[in-house]
Amino acid sequence: MISIPDLIGLVEAAVPGAEVNVLDKTGMKDHFIIHVTSSTFEGVGIMDRHRTVMDALDPAMKDGRLHAAEVKTATP
Repeated sequence: MISIPDLIGLVEAAVPGAEVNVLDKTGMKDHFIIHVTSSTFEGVGIMDRHRTVMDALDPAMKDGRLHAAEVKTATP
C-alpha cells in the first residue's frame, strides 16, 4: 500500500511544477487514477507523457506498494 501524498511526491519529483491529482480507485490503497497536468507536456506525445509518469511510479510498482495506476496527462 502507498499513500496518496507519497504518490504525488513521486510524480512531482519527475515532473516538477506539475499539478497532480490522485484518486484511490478501489479504496485498498493499491489501485489509483492519477491525473498529471504540466506545461512540460506541451509538444510531447501521449506515450512519452505516460512513460514519464510510469517511470516515476516504477519503484513503488517494483516493491509492491502500487499494483495499478490509470494515468491521464494534460497541458494547462
